[in-house]
Amino acid sequence: MSERNLEYTITQEDTGKIVKDILKEILHMSRREISHAKAFDDGILIDGRHVNVIYKVTSGEVLHVTIHENLEDSSYIEPIEGALDIVYEDEDIIVVNKPAGMLVHPLKSHAVATLSNYIAWHFEQSGERHALRPVGRLDRETSGLIVFGKNRFSANILNDQSINGIKVKEYLALCSGFFDKPIGLVDAPIGLPPGVKMVREIREDGDPSLTHYEVIEQKEGFALVKLRLETGRTHQIRVHMKSIGHALLGDGLYGADLPSWYGMERVALHSSHMEIMHPVSGRKLSFDADIPYDMQKTLSAY
Repeated sequence: MSERNLEYTITQEDTGKIVKDILKEILHMSRREISHAKAFDDGILIDGRHVNVIYKVTSGEVLHVTIHENLEDSSYIEPIEGALDIVYEDEDIIVVNKPAGMLVHPLKSHAVATLSNYIAWHFEQSGERHALRPVGRLDRETSGLIVFGKNRFSANILNDQSINGIKVKEYLALCSGFFDKPIGLVDAPIGLPPGVKMVREIREDGDPSLTHYEVIEQKEGFALVKLRLETGRTHQIRVHMKSIGHALLGDGLYGADLPSWYGMERVALHSSHMEIMHPVSGRKLSFDADIPYDMQKTLSAY
């Protein structure tokens, strides 16, 4: 069993509210998390004494919440030693710069070391135990920033930020062709063609998808482009850029018919910038990951 303790001092503005309102509005706990905390004697305390969720709070009182998590119920990830580029870490989250060519999470069809295996090893060496909860996803070939919640509470908060547009993610990509419009928005629904499991396409019956792009540097046959997502569909950047005639270099799935990949041997896509609100403290956090060597090499060579 793992625990995470949260504390909040009741303000004058909070006076008269019930505990349940504080848990939902201030600590952003879900109904399920509140129900789970209620099951433990130390789950919800005011000034050290157990209270129910309809207790009316008073300024100066200290609300203490203990979030219990049964790690035995979580899927086991084998710890495997490997190099990690840790951008940020505290007791609630870890942000990692993933190299290209590495899976985020183990798959039954891929018995290889993944980012999650390496993070599990890191936790083990640090004397910590956490379930591995990546927030969002990066394709195997895509490099860059990804955040993991170290507990169920943090992961849920970060997932909500993704859904509500609070979390900001920007990518750098090498996109084929010459851009007549250096700044633009691709607004086109993405879905699965009938009978296909992997390849996405623009479809009227697809999910709404929005991608903002800005050309940073235009080369003779391709460009370095910054992209910001308002939605997080599978292969969204790759599908959207192909749909406007600018498939990503190195993309064997959506850019296979390009005349040249300019030396790229994988999808030229990198998660370069991320902004989140810390799931517990509420502080705004901003992270950056420099463009990787292979993309920089292509930029410098042409």
